[in-house]
Amino acid sequence: MALPTSSKLIIAGVIAGGALLIALSKPGDGVLEYVYVDHLMQNTAKFEDRVFKVHGTVVEGSVKQKIGEAGDYTFEITRNGEKLAVHYTNMVPDTFAEGGEVVLTGKLGASGVFESTEMAAKCPSKYEEQEQANPNG
Repeated sequence: MALPTSSKLIIAGVIAGGALLIALSKPGDGVLEYVYVDHLMQNTAKFEDRVFKVHGTVVEGSVKQKIGEAGDYTFEITRNGEKLAVHYTNMVPDTFAEGGEVVLTGKLGASGVFESTEMAAKCPSKYEEQEQANPNG
């Protein structure tokens, strides 16, 4: 059974519209830039007031929570000797820990503090315990 001409025109229009949308969109639209702390600290002006993801390790002893506030944390993250101050205003994941790796989504403010409400965290001790329990992998 063949499609009617009107159905073929509608399908062709949808395909052409999608192709036009792809052709006119900027590369990276809808994709957040991902950067490590040390690379960010080498060129902070490039990232100021832009939303992006930053990856680092939580500095031991730096985590503080505002008294009486659920989900209001300050801490530092580091990589290769560079540090970044973070203000995180959400509940931390269960795997969040000092010394653990985190990927934060947010903005670098003019003050140099990374403002974030979204975090992915992994706890290295969990994986180290598994490796020690099964040294043969």
